[in-house]
Amino acid sequence: MLIGTDHPINKSSKRFEVDSRGRKNTSSFKFCDMMFEDGTGLLQKGYIVLLHLVIVTKEVSLLDTVVGVIGGSVVLPCFSKEPQLTPEGITVNWKHRNTMKVYDIVKGKGSVEGQDPQYKNRVEGDSEQHLRGNFSFKLKNLLYSDAGQYQCYIIEESGIQTVELRIKEPLQLPFVPSVGGSVVLPCSSKQSQFKTEDDITVGWRHNETLKVYDIIKGKVSLGNQDSVYYNRTEMIRENYLNGNFSLKLNNVQRSDTGIYTCHITNELLIQSVRLEFSQGAQARPEKILLVPLLSVVILFCM
Repeated sequence: MLIGTDHPINKSSKRFEVDSRGRKNTSSFKFCDMMFEDGTGLLQKGYIVLLHLVIVTKEVSLLDTVVGVIGGSVVLPCFSKEPQLTPEGITVNWKHRNTMKVYDIVKGKGSVEGQDPQYKNRVEGDSEQHLRGNFSFKLKNLLYSDAGQYQCYIIEESGIQTVELRIKEPLQLPFVPSVGGSVVLPCSSKQSQFKTEDDITVGWRHNETLKVYDIIKGKVSLGNQDSVYYNRTEMIRENYLNGNFSLKLNNVQRSDTGIYTCHITNELLIQSVRLEFSQGAQARPEKILLVPLLSVVILFCM
C-alpha cells in the first residue's frame, strides 16, 4: 500500500481495519530518505517499511436472561453464526463466571472431561444440534450456587456469548389477609451478611409489573412506587441490613391479590408469594350490612 506524496516526511501513521471475522489489522508505515525534484512531487528515492500487527478481538454478545426454579431444569442458549459446520470445526467451551468448567464440545461431541465437580451428572447436550450450530445445553437440578453469568466460547469464531441465569424459588403458600388489615410478605437473603450497604439492591413487584418497594444500594427508594401503594408499605432498616427483606403491606384491599416477587439483585435470586383472600374474608362485609336491615324488618312487623 502506497500513501500519497503529501504524507509528512519521516513520520509514522496508522491505519485500522476490521475484517468480517472481527479482527483488527494495524499497519504502521514509516517513510524516510524521501526527496522531491523541483516541487513536482516525483519520488526520487525512498523506501517503505511496512509493519503488520494483527490483533484478534473476541466478539462478545449478551443473550437474554434465563430464569430457572430451584430443583428444576433450564436451557442455556448459545448459537453459531456460521451457516454450515463440520464436526472437526466445532470447539466450544462453557464456563460459569469465567472460571468453572461446565461443558465442552470437542469436534462436535459433548465432553465433561475436567468438568467442575458441582456440575457432575447435571449437564445434557445434543450432538445432533451441535452440527446445526446450536451449542445450548440443559442444566438440571438447579442450585442456588448456579446463579450467575455463563460464557459460551466458540473457538473457531473467536466469539463469546454470555447468558445470565437467575434462580427462582418455588411459589410460597398463599397468604390470606383480612380486608383493611396488614400482611407480611416474606423474603430473605441466602447470605449471612453483606460487606457494605451498596451490596443490597432489592425490588418488590406485584404481578411482575407494579412497583411496590425498592431498596437501591442499601437505601429505600420509593420514587417510582406505584400510586396504589403510597403510605401502605413498611420495611425495617435493621432487618434488611441483615438480609431480611420481608415487606409489610397495610390496609390490604381485594385488588392487592396476586403474586408478589422479591428480586434480590446481587444474588440473582427471585422469591415469590401469592396473596389471596378466603371466601370468608370476602363475604364478611356483606354479613355486617345485613344485621341492621334485619332489625328494621322485625320492628316494623311488631
